[in-house]
Amino acid sequence: MKREEILAALEAGDFDGISHTYQPYSGYGKNSHQEKMSVTGSIIELTTVTTGKFFDGKENERFKDSSTKVLSGKKAVDFIERRSYYFRQRRPDLF
Repeated sequence: MKREEILAALEAGDFDGISHTYQPYSGYGKNSHQEKMSVTGSIIELTTVTTGKFFDGKENERFKDSSTKVLSGKKAVDFIERRSYYFRQRRPDLF
């Protein structure tokens, strides 16, 4: 993988518009997590949606939380290195 060239392509907007929702996975207890990735310009937004339930003393309550990480620069390249499938389809010469 050509890290410097991938970073240059990301900053040039070559991966703009790539998005994907990854399969849900189970975490600790009864919680489930799902990640959604989207690329806008040179920024990768990674949103993690957590759903689950907890007992409030009377009944089970369901909840849904989400958190978003904004990745750019070397951190974005690290993410692309771990999950390169959709990026490889756009620029196979870099992988």
